[in-house]
Amino acid sequence: MQLRDSEEREENKTVAEANQKSGQLKPDQKSAKLPATVRVAMWSAHHRWLVFGLWFAVCLGLFSINLIAGTRFSDATGNSSSGISKIEAYRAGDVFNAGGGAEASDTFVVVVSHPTLKTSDANFKAVATKISQSLANQTYSENGQSLPVFSQVVDMYSVPIANAQLASKDGTTLRVVATVKGDTDVRKKKLEPVKPLVKTWQEQSPGFLIYPYNGTLLNQEVNSFVAHELDGSLKLTLPLTFIILLLAFGALAAAVIPLILAITSLLAAFGLLALYSQLVSEVDSNSTQVVVLIGLAVGIDYSLFMITRYRTERRHGREKMAAIQVASSTAGRAVFFSGLTVMISLAGLYLVGDEVFSSMATGTIGVVLVSVIGSLTFLPATLAILGNGINWGRIPYFGRDREEGSGLWASLVKVVMGRPVIFAVLTAALLIGLAAPILHLKLGTNGLDGLPDSLEGVKALRLMNDKWAQGTTLRMNLIITGYEREDTKAAIEQFKEAALKVNGLSGPVETSASRNGKVVSVSLYMAGSRNSQLNQDIVRQTRSQLVPTYFGKLSGVETYVSGSAAATLDIVNYYLSAMPAVFGFVLGLSFLLLLVAFHSLVIPIKAILLNLLSTGAAYGVMVLVFQDGYFSEQIGFKPTGVIENFAPLFMFTIMFGLSMDYHLFILTRIKEYKDKGASSVEAVAKGISVTSGVITSAAAIMVVVFAVFITLQMIIIRQLGLGLAVAVFVDATLIRCVLLPATMRLLGDWNWWMPKFLDWIPQVTIEGEPEEQGSGVGI
Repeated sequence: MQLRDSEEREENKTVAEANQKSGQLKPDQKSAKLPATVRVAMWSAHHRWLVFGLWFAVCLGLFSINLIAGTRFSDATGNSSSGISKIEAYRAGDVFNAGGGAEASDTFVVVVSHPTLKTSDANFKAVATKISQSLANQTYSENGQSLPVFSQVVDMYSVPIANAQLASKDGTTLRVVATVKGDTDVRKKKLEPVKPLVKTWQEQSPGFLIYPYNGTLLNQEVNSFVAHELDGSLKLTLPLTFIILLLAFGALAAAVIPLILAITSLLAAFGLLALYSQLVSEVDSNSTQVVVLIGLAVGIDYSLFMITRYRTERRHGREKMAAIQVASSTAGRAVFFSGLTVMISLAGLYLVGDEVFSSMATGTIGVVLVSVIGSLTFLPATLAILGNGINWGRIPYFGRDREEGSGLWASLVKVVMGRPVIFAVLTAALLIGLAAPILHLKLGTNGLDGLPDSLEGVKALRLMNDKWAQGTTLRMNLIITGYEREDTKAAIEQFKEAALKVNGLSGPVETSASRNGKVVSVSLYMAGSRNSQLNQDIVRQTRSQLVPTYFGKLSGVETYVSGSAAATLDIVNYYLSAMPAVFGFVLGLSFLLLLVAFHSLVIPIKAILLNLLSTGAAYGVMVLVFQDGYFSEQIGFKPTGVIENFAPLFMFTIMFGLSMDYHLFILTRIKEYKDKGASSVEAVAKGISVTSGVITSAAAIMVVVFAVFITLQMIIIRQLGLGLAVAVFVDATLIRCVLLPATMRLLGDWNWWMPKFLDWIPQVTIEGEPEEQGSGVGI
């Protein structure tokens, strides 16, 4: 990097001298009059090496928490969530446990299958018996003693009575079932030495399909898989992002800095998430991928806006420190308020009262907060260190200086504003058409269908569902109190008889009493999936008809219907009931922020409507692809027929926050021109034209980051990736460059209308260049 004598001299000048020479501030103006965000940025620029070193020390220090303490992940089902635990399907378990429950235990199943051999063949029996004996002989160490891992191991050969249940009807598959006792941590310890056994069985039994299934092990498999996919996504995302930055900036140094900020922000956010999981609550296994999803996007975008404005000011003749101050007081303050908007939007997730949402909100808010702090401290310090070195490594053609407000999007804006009615109507119609599939949106739980086929536990479950048509994992459970009473027992027998006549329910009916004998679980098999409309109708029928009929007259007896289908139904209703509060919170605070920032009633209303259009379009595309199955073969997944129950609510907070992010950048620049005397039409045309290039680059990076997640195997991550990619693409093209200028052109001066009775509302300037007529503009 080339350091010239003039730049060394510049670094030794006082702030007042630099500002006076640039024409930015008068000598008697004090830095205390500057906004706090600008003062922080300038302090960082003057203490560049200290801030630069502290940034890496803090980020790496936080990440060390993740390396040393680790992140505690919750079970994949999320049953421990404080809010969701209140739904009936989960309260049932609490009621059963309150009666002493049953001793904590879990089932370990080994599914053995062969394409040609039958379970009656000697070779088949030999393999199954070897597996059964191997499980029975497994031990673990506790307090110096060697104890058996499994309390019971059952196969069809040692327990003939179980033959009908343990062997498939076609005679090609059987299950070896073992029981492991203890809570989750104890089971993890006990099952650790069992993991290597599976590979041994598979290697020693050619031609056989041998898959293990256990809830504890499957959760561990999922968490490991998520971590592995996360590493793989970064290997693809970072190079693609770097290429876009290189093309956008045309210089190697300028392209590297945003990646450094984004990566260090991610490291710090991982540390914060680990700290939260250790001190507050376990986090969902998808939280880390969501943090990467949002962290890369906002970290790079914020850097892009700041660096672009700094380079623009340098081209217009400002000295280094003055350029940093202008960039901080314009793009930097816009970054601060945009980040605040995103964090406010994400904070709406806390209103759901669900720990899965809370953990995702904490992780994403954490990475946005760190990115904003880095934009106000690390970036000014780095720019102060580099000076003109920010342009080091220019590449041909792309590294040339280009006039702000030129290019494809600027030309398009002029065309749009020439025919605003046509473009507004056509674009609105297109977006409404894209959003139309929302009308048949079906929420559910992807569960098994949402997990990758490569996992051993998933292979076992799929094989069991194929071979045991009556179902081996899907059940409806009825938890009943007062089991010690004779009238309750009589009612249960009557209920069993009636339930077996319901289409979709089958036996054998299993009854299990709690330790104190006062609570009982009555379990029936259900065919099909947990998302099946038939199964959810059965749950509704049981709750509204069967339970009142047989238990309604029993005083003091409580009944709860649970099971996977019941849980899916309850969870969907839970999230749907939370939507009004979250939507109201996000829309309400966004409205107030824009009202104060622009002192206009029209601007916030129009901004919300435009953002809802892009959000609706993203929802519609997601339904078409993941629910209806369009392009499923090209993308490479099997349609599940449902959208993950929490996806729309979670995506709304992210999409609305990111949409408002771009909206703020554009509107603040439009208002800047309006305040300088430009007409409403001129301000709109110039503001959008000047920002269109950098908005396009920022959106391209976000779309790439989100699109990479469509290639991953976890279906929920794919859904989030597609929805967010579509939302950002639509927002940066159809909304910002077509619908926004068209509507602002039509409204004219009405864009800035404010009722007189609201004049008392204070106005806070989000972005504004210091007083200087004729200064360079352009984020």
